[in-house]
Formats: sequence, C-alpha cells, structure tokens
Amino acid sequence: MTDKVSSKSSKNKLVGKKELNKVFARSFFYGASWNYERMQNLGFLYTILPVLKKLYGKSKTAMSKAMKRHLEFFNTHQSMAPFILGVTSALEEEDGNDRAETTTGIKIGLMGPLSGLGDSLIWLTLVPICMSLGASYGKVGNPLGILISLLLFNAINIPLKYFGLKAGYTGGSQLIEKSSSKGTLDRITNMAIALGLVLVGGLIPQMVTVKLGLKFVQGGLTISLNKIINDIFPKIIPLLVTLGIYKLIHKGKNPVILIFGIMILSILLVWIHVLAK
Repeated sequence: MTDKVSSKSSKNKLVGKKELNKVFARSFFYGASWNYERMQNLGFLYTILPVLKKLYGKSKTAMSKAMKRHLEFFNTHQSMAPFILGVTSALEEEDGNDRAETTTGIKIGLMGPLSGLGDSLIWLTLVPICMSLGASYGKVGNPLGILISLLLFNAINIPLKYFGLKAGYTGGSQLIEKSSSKGTLDRITNMAIALGLVLVGGLIPQMVTVKLGLKFVQGGLTISLNKIINDIFPKIIPLLVTLGIYKLIHKGKNPVILIFGIMILSILLVWIHVLAK
C-alpha cells in the first residue's frame, strides 16, 4: 500500500458514517489532553484516529506518517473543531500523505477564524444566555437552575458539533472535486498556510508574558526598563524569547527540558529582581 489513499467516487468512499460517528463520540474528550507545548494536538489526533485507521490501517509506515503530522501544534474552539476534523478527514481520504502540505495548510488556516467565531458565538453569547437563565432559577432557590443551564447549552452545542463534522466532511469532499481540476486548491493551500502562520504568530503576545523588573531611580523619578522597551517596540521581549526557544527546538533540544529550564530560570530571575511577577 502506498502513502497515497486512492481517489474514491462519492459512492465508494472509505470513510463512512461509522467512522464519522466514532469521531463525533471522541470529540467530547477532545480537550482532555490539552498541553502547553502543542495545546490540542493530542486531542485532535485522538479524535480523528478512527478515520486514520480506516485509511492507513493496512500500512504501518503510512499510519505512522499520518499520525505524526497530526501531532503538530493545533488550537481552536472545541465546538468548532469537529468542522475542521470533517474537512481534514475528507482531505486525508482524497490525498493521503502525498499532499500532506495541503491538508496541514487548510487545517491550520481554519484554526484561527473558527476559534474567533466559536469564542464570539459560544463563550460570549450562548454561555452567558444559558447561565443567566439558569441563574434566575437558582436565585429563587430552585436547584434545577444549573441543570437547566446545561440542558439549554448542550441542546445547541451538541447538534452544532455533530452537523459541523458532517458538513466539514461533505464540504471538504466537494471542495476537492470542484477545485482539483482548476488548480484552485493549491492557491487555497498557500493562502491558508500564510494565514495560519500569521495567526500562530499573533498568539505570541497573548501566550508569552515576560516583564522586566529592572528600574532606575534618579531623584524622585523612577524609570522602568520594561516600559521603555515596550514604548519603543511593544511585545518585542516575548517575540525574542519565542524565537530563541524555537531555535533551540529546531536544533533538537528536548521541549520538556526546555519547559523546566524556563521555569527554574524564571524563578531565579524574579528572585534577583531581573524579572517582575
């Protein structure tokens, strides 16, 4: 068996309702293995594994290669993730390992926009509405308030995930069929990769916090080195730290050792007042 999954007609697809239902069931445990190094990568691989087994189960080499690809960094809103899982499943079925850049590019490209959409619709809209309704019952002493909140939330969230997965798989297949002959998929891939890189870069100032504690006192004036640097080039320190760590990982340094090293170094630098809490 080669690394490429043979192209199938719509009537003879390898991935069927059984595999997609397994993916949907696993999506409820999607965020259980969140980690600081690559965030939701383990959850994504665990959830899409039934599809990968169906497509690559007869070849250990192809299966290993596909699993390794899905262990790369990934992070999005959990209610939106099933749509990306559906699209990715369709791309895996059509292109296999031979066009891994296409699958990875579109997967990462969808990550950021759907994350923002999920935050807006779910965390900032649906959750406050459902919890407010439940709280109104709880305020008068009705213990069913929390149950009402959870039922209302999941009455929308669960169908959203289920139909999002199906729509992602169907839409991904149609995207491939319509664009493969026109060469538009390559253009979409390049744009998605570029968008993904921009979005991942945008996470740096949000996820990496480095605050210098060095201050200079001149008479009654206190000058903060951290403020001066941020006024000249905002968030340059987190950027430099991230690039430095990236370079170390690129050289083959163990990420786990780097994490513990950063923790120890940070404690020491705070202790000697080079960094601020």
